[in-house]
Amino acid sequence: MLRQMSRRARLDAFLHDRLDDGLTELSDILHPPEVPADHPSTPLKPTEVAGILAKAPQLEDVEYNALLQYLQLTGRPYQAFYNLPHPRDANILPPHAQQLLQIHRGECTFSCEKSHKGNSAIFFYNPLTQTHDTGFIQTIWSLPLEGLMQTFLVVRPHQSLSGHEEGMAPFSHYPGFKTRIVDLAPSGALVIIETSHIVTHLTTFQRPARTYGISRESLVVCWALNRGRR
Repeated sequence: MLRQMSRRARLDAFLHDRLDDGLTELSDILHPPEVPADHPSTPLKPTEVAGILAKAPQLEDVEYNALLQYLQLTGRPYQAFYNLPHPRDANILPPHAQQLLQIHRGECTFSCEKSHKGNSAIFFYNPLTQTHDTGFIQTIWSLPLEGLMQTFLVVRPHQSLSGHEEGMAPFSHYPGFKTRIVDLAPSGALVIIETSHIVTHLTTFQRPARTYGISRESLVVCWALNRGRR
């Protein structure tokens, strides 16, 4: 790790000194422009909202209904666009949303699993169940609601092992390690959260079958990176 950090630092220094030699594009790859996790609170004009939605792909029915249910359960009375006629001054959830590969919050980058699996592993708070869980970010949506851009993340939680299997590993006996072992196969559930619900990145360690006597492949996940900051 130290060797790689040293190589990266030397490369960054080289690019910084040679930006006038046609290396700007390479520098932009290593230091992409930041996509903020929380959009500025500057209200969007109706024409801007229309332009954003016109270019954004349409959500699948399952995705749309999941987002609509999340908004309603968290106290935002949005209505489906297909439920006609709409009441006067109703908040209508548009069927289109931008799909981002990653977002930045401070110095941390959170990505979709298909974009960067390591950055997609998170420890998060589920506002619907009021519990914490671990999982991989599947999709990141950005869309205008009430004249402001808002971001939502679709997370697939990790699938728990049976109580017997989890007890075969040492982690449940040492909660201070902030580590658990889960099934390598993902769960079938999808959870929608917002950027404020992300607690920290996870470190993950894939283990082959028969590790700790567990018959199937497993994944060790650790959220100690948080260090009590969130």
